[in-house]
Amino acid sequence: MQKLVIVTAIVLAAPALAQGDAGPAPSSCYIEVPKLMAAPPAGIDDLRAAIGALDEKLRPQVEEISRLKAELEALQQRQQQAMQSEDEVTDLAALGESQKRVSADLDAGQAQLKLDYAAQQAAIVGPVQSKISQRAQTFGTEKGCSQLKMARPPDLAALTAAGARDVTADFVSWYALNKT
Repeated sequence: MQKLVIVTAIVLAAPALAQGDAGPAPSSCYIEVPKLMAAPPAGIDDLRAAIGALDEKLRPQVEEISRLKAELEALQQRQQQAMQSEDEVTDLAALGESQKRVSADLDAGQAQLKLDYAAQQAAIVGPVQSKISQRAQTFGTEKGCSQLKMARPPDLAALTAAGARDVTADFVSWYALNKT
């Protein structure tokens, strides 16, 4: 069974803080998305639950696509075997037609899954991401972050090299304490 999990990246900009005697200069901060999605207490349950609901909603389509891929592979193998055997020439036409039909069904299923994924992601995960985004912006402002980014593993090296602060653990703790 395949698991379908995709989370869109969110980039947040906290309002710039006044310079001067008000405290330390603002800094760039980041929250690691994989850690945010981890099981509590290190992660945020709302996001995990939304992603789980999205996965559950689309699972039948993902399973059907997997079934069609397996069927297409089996037909391709049968066609190769039939091509090597001279007495099965009549099967080649039927196998070719079956392959075209399954391939068309697979293409249609994948296109529909893509559309359904976008719609369901917006309906199920979108509101949770929006809530987390708004709360992260508040957190970033409170912690003096001039910019707060939701970072994926490929982004981490550049953020660290740029001197950005990892505030993931602090944000998760703050989020849990400030649930509204």
